[in-house]
Amino acid sequence: MIDDYLALIPAAGVGSRAQLSTAKQFLKIGEKTILEHAIDPFIKDENCKKICVVTNEEDDLWPSLSISNQEKIISCYGGTTRMNSVLAGLELLIDQEDKSSLVAIHDAARPCLQIEDLKNLMEYADEEIKEDGQGAFLAYQPNESINQSSKEKISKILDRNKIWLSATPQVFILEDVFKALGEAVNNEKTYYDEVSAVYSFYKSSIKPINSSRMNLKVTKKEDIAIAELFLKLMGRL
Repeated sequence: MIDDYLALIPAAGVGSRAQLSTAKQFLKIGEKTILEHAIDPFIKDENCKKICVVTNEEDDLWPSLSISNQEKIISCYGGTTRMNSVLAGLELLIDQEDKSSLVAIHDAARPCLQIEDLKNLMEYADEEIKEDGQGAFLAYQPNESINQSSKEKISKILDRNKIWLSATPQVFILEDVFKALGEAVNNEKTYYDEVSAVYSFYKSSIKPINSSRMNLKVTKKEDIAIAELFLKLMGRL
């Protein structure tokens, strides 16, 4: 049986890479925003005790969504970077919850997380992370050849069987990831996900859990149409 866990959704981004006037997490796919689709699996998972959504202080869209009043959800304001925003959410959770709790950190722009993938991840986390302090994250291996370049030309062929493309959720013990990100921010280091920060701090073993390729991150305009197709295939539209 899986113990209760916490979730954290950093949603303070402004969508600059997608070149959109509205932050991508607030764009609608069907009747729901991308952010609502991202949160849904955690609301439906009875083992998810609390969901912390980290928003932008200037954001007036989040309070207008009915999901913001859902009983599992708490929220706070984030910072100028993803790391600052995640750290703010972790600080709120540490104030309210047991520091040894598991926390699943999920991108606000990943609307197609499947319940079965979330369950598989949390089952592993519940059995293994509490024992040795490791982390775990959803990921998948590439189908394509992977080449490394130098000065715009191929310099190395990488073995794709040893490559994992990191996705989210990424799961850790609450206190562990809080310490790792705090150290990174204090030392002005930049990491683009929590796996990188935790691995760099603890040099611990972090387990990739194979997941569906539908769990894409909406980064560019064309990703929205792909996410819509995936949600239809999943029966969520």
